[in-house]
Amino acid sequence: MKAPLISVCMICYNVEPFIGDAIEGVLNQKTDYPVELVIGDDCSTDQTLLIANEYAAKYPGRIKVLAFKDNLGIAGNTARTLEECNGKYVAICDSDDVWTDPLKLQKQVDFLEHNPDFGIVYSDVKTISEKNIPIPDPDIEGLRPFYSEGEVFFRLLECNFICNSTTVYRRELLEGHRIDPSRNYFVQDYIMWLMISSRSKVHYLPEQTTLYRKHSRSVTNSGSDIKRRGNKNMFQYYLYHAVANFDRFNTRALSEPERTILFRKMIS
Repeated sequence: MKAPLISVCMICYNVEPFIGDAIEGVLNQKTDYPVELVIGDDCSTDQTLLIANEYAAKYPGRIKVLAFKDNLGIAGNTARTLEECNGKYVAICDSDDVWTDPLKLQKQVDFLEHNPDFGIVYSDVKTISEKNIPIPDPDIEGLRPFYSEGEVFFRLLECNFICNSTTVYRRELLEGHRIDPSRNYFVQDYIMWLMISSRSKVHYLPEQTTLYRKHSRSVTNSGSDIKRRGNKNMFQYYLYHAVANFDRFNTRALSEPERTILFRKMIS
């Protein structure tokens, strides 16, 4: 089988009602190049793994399912699943979200192929409920004014405006950067975007390519462990490395507003 140009990383845990739609959104992509879907199951206790394996059996060579024996949480599962992604580019699709534009990957990878100074492409989203009903989302509305492209490292320090499930990025830009799989914290996507934007430009695709699902069981809406001191300390550790990475790849002097943003972020 020809090596995939792009790998889709999908982590899951107890998303039985949603994972089928997420997988279908990936399978419906129309591309001129091979795509692999890598699904990492974090010891689900419902039928999530069974559904994933059924799809893998139906589409051999296109879907790889990783069934881990130990539960490490979202960060550890992400780290282990990303290690199995072999593509030049990596796309993220959370297992409770849905890609609705069948040309999403084609548009994003085409842009990256023709613009080597850009490292990531993201897009807008539409928010839905667990019953697939469009709902108002003040959180997303609050992020849209921050949507930016080009050199956005300091813009990202102000706010993580990149929705995880809309992204495609160059895998090589995160080589050597590995999330600690022994820590269960929930900000790894933010750190990834900071690391990439510290050394490359970011492109915004002004389209709603993805349905972002809000439901009571989702990690981002559970409000449980995200405020733990360990999570905060780990985030601060990786934030320091993102800033050091920016310093490594950028020699220009910082402006006064940039210094202010950096100072506020590091002490927040």
